Amino acid sequence: MTAPVGAKTWLEISSQALRNNINALRGTLDPGVRFCAVVKANAYGHGIREVVGVAVEEGVDLFGVDSVDEAQIVRSLAPDATIFIMGMTVPERLPDVIGIRAIQTVYDIAGARAIKDAAKIVGLPALITLELETGLHRLGAEGRGLSDILDFLKQSAGEVYLVSVASHLASAEDAMSRPLTAAQYERFTVLCREIFHKGFTPEHYHIACSAAAILHELPHGTCVRFGIMMYGLWPSADVRREGTLGKRHADVKPVLAFKTRVAQVKDVAPGGGIGYGPAIVVNRTTRVAILPVGYYDGFDRKLAREGSVVIHGTRCPVLGRICMNMFMVDASNVPGTVTSGTEAVIIGRDGMHTITADDLAERLGTINYEVVTRLNPLLPRAVV
Repeated sequence: MTAPVGAKTWLEISSQALRNNINALRGTLDPGVRFCAVVKANAYGHGIREVVGVAVEEGVDLFGVDSVDEAQIVRSLAPDATIFIMGMTVPERLPDVIGIRAIQTVYDIAGARAIKDAAKIVGLPALITLELETGLHRLGAEGRGLSDILDFLKQSAGEVYLVSVASHLASAEDAMSRPLTAAQYERFTVLCREIFHKGFTPEHYHIACSAAAILHELPHGTCVRFGIMMYGLWPSADVRREGTLGKRHADVKPVLAFKTRVAQVKDVAPGGGIGYGPAIVVNRTTRVAILPVGYYDGFDRKLAREGSVVIHGTRCPVLGRICMNMFMVDASNVPGTVTSGTEAVIIGRDGMHTITADDLAERLGTINYEVVTRLNPLLPRAVV
């Protein structure tokens, strides 16, 4: 058992898998293109400190985050790294952004003015990414709004530096949407030329994500932002197929395992109800294992009907409703002794059985991104 001392439920982060994935994905990059590790949302639920620590050891020096709080954590672990803040930052936090030399995304004139004001307060120049609207219709500048920002930046030379230009793809993971992705690339290229022609020379320009790097034969820009695939998960079946069989092969492996310890084991007689409701009444004597993990920890209530865990290499189906901090499983078929403290695998491999984030996503009718990012950030993460 590799549980952190004192932990009843925990995540294991495989440093070997993470290192493998970083280097496998680097192998898909065009010459001169840099690897950007996206560690927003607590490193997709894997633990930002744990992931950044390993990534730095592998020579990663570009990171993408959502917030200034995440940027501060990355800066504490990677003093010289380039950090892109890709989400909104409220004006009162912009001095913090400037103070740690992070690159703040700007997408409208109000944001440009706010960061210039913050630069004056701090007495240091601000570094920004200009987010361009190319078809996702999320954050991004276009048309007159883009022209206004560029004019403002010209007037703010020495106080605000345009060091990065970016956009985000709408359907990069879908092979059937190649025309849309190509159109976004073309739009991005046209807007970048406009920016260059106005005298700006940003060091970074980037639009490609994990899926784009694998599925599309299009230019990568100066860096590729690798998110979900760095964690050994696939953005879609199309990307998995191409990444497994195509030219841009990437042998990535899941980084995360989700485990808990059995709290109690009891035999429930026929006719006994399990959990709230009760949602299920057993028709035979059933050995029930109670696990100290629930929907608060990221084990969704919808898994009550189709979820399972693995104990001693045996799948154990969920019994009854998922509680806030507990759920129950049928351990009747587990060979050997199951007692308080026995390890149960929620995501990961045990013997011949593996439960993946994709398995849970399929049962929940969602995507693997949601499964891992909703894992409680307070759960201890152990790098193994």
